[in-house]
Amino acid sequence: MSGKVEILIIEALEPCDQCRRAKEIANALAEKYDGVTVRVIKVLDPEADKFGVVMTPTVVVNGVIISVRRAPDPERLERLVKNQLGGVAQ
Repeated sequence: MSGKVEILIIEALEPCDQCRRAKEIANALAEKYDGVTVRVIKVLDPEADKFGVVMTPTVVVNGVIISVRRAPDPERLERLVKNQLGGVAQ
């Protein structure tokens, strides 16, 4: 695979069901595809300010917000990841 993908989950101080679901979806993709990493930060982390986060979870892929206030659609996130990796599935 040619690319790398970072999925950043910005979650509430006390993670909600949607935050947990977002992490499950992202971690499943990290296990499935080489080159995918997942990071989780809290909404009060200074890095979250870069994205103007006011609702959680916020899901960011390679610096672009793709989902706010709910876990991302798993199929949509997987398509995005595959595209970022160069379109080649394992």
